Amino acid sequence: MSKTSIKSLLLAGLVCCSATAVLTSCNDEWEDEQYEQYISFRAPLDVEGNSVGVTTIYVPYTRLNSDGSARYGTGISSYDLPVIVSGSTHNSRNLDVHIVHDPDTLNTLNYARFNTRTELFYHDMISYATFPATLNIPKGQDVGLLTIQFDFHNFDLSDKWVLPLSVEEKPEYGYQRNPRKNYAKAMLRVLPYTDFSGIYQANNMKFFVNSINGVELSAAERGEPSSLSELQMYVVDENTVFFYAGNFDETRLDRKGYKIFARFNGETTGTVDLWSDNPDMLFKENKKATFRVTSEPDAVQPYLLRRDVIINNVDYNFTDHTSTKGSQIEYNVAGTITMERVLNTQMPEEDQVVW
Repeated sequence: MSKTSIKSLLLAGLVCCSATAVLTSCNDEWEDEQYEQYISFRAPLDVEGNSVGVTTIYVPYTRLNSDGSARYGTGISSYDLPVIVSGSTHNSRNLDVHIVHDPDTLNTLNYARFNTRTELFYHDMISYATFPATLNIPKGQDVGLLTIQFDFHNFDLSDKWVLPLSVEEKPEYGYQRNPRKNYAKAMLRVLPYTDFSGIYQANNMKFFVNSINGVELSAAERGEPSSLSELQMYVVDENTVFFYAGNFDETRLDRKGYKIFARFNGETTGTVDLWSDNPDMLFKENKKATFRVTSEPDAVQPYLLRRDVIINNVDYNFTDHTSTKGSQIEYNVAGTITMERVLNTQMPEEDQVVW
């Protein structure tokens, strides 16, 4: 073999070795972790509406098993909060993630959003919630579920409730929480729901001034009645909700004095009892309201279930004793309200409930 041939073979061998080394190096880099494996919550913050800066979650008032029985008892529910191990590779360690209650962040949020308007602050719902202090995420798994249990007995939704949580970090725990803002904290605004709670269309509800300081107005003085657009009903228990009288809503500072309770007597049809727990409102039920619930598949997309709750003969009087100082203004409110839920039967209902 000539010297030229030998040199060519040596050169080719060197090129092959170099190429193999480059490929091996690339493969090693691909197998290595490209990012830090930080711990964070999956709790994206609301960016519109009245709950900007928190994460609204909807949970059933009573958590049920697949057979329809109460899992923990009536009025007790739960939510599985995802805890994520970030990175480009699978979790390489057996992790015990420590979760703590974080009232300081809630205080910071309240002052940042509402300043000194303490009557608008979110309330800490830690007394209604329990969760394990440590969540184990086994090696090879990238997501763990923190089961938070809620006890909704005596839970007053005329206040706004938030459960503030944080991933606790200490050197001995063997993990790093995500340093990005909000990723290692969860500000959960919890809204329980039942078949009867939610937003009702109230275009057919009319209201007008009935009397001022005890003097009844004539038909001409009353004029044309005003109408409502929506009426929101909040959970009290499995068969009871409350709503605000007339055109009062949750933005009113005096809203707690204008709650009207509604108890549904039946599952799909029956009467509705209306009452108030505030004697100053001088609440009067003029007729016995009735309701019916209808459910039917969508005509075009049969996997969609259309569920309507219709309440007829709503008719009551109440007195506004706070809006105008020194005046007692009595209103009459009457009409029909309807709530429709269009549910995808292939998805959990709680992922579709929105107020």
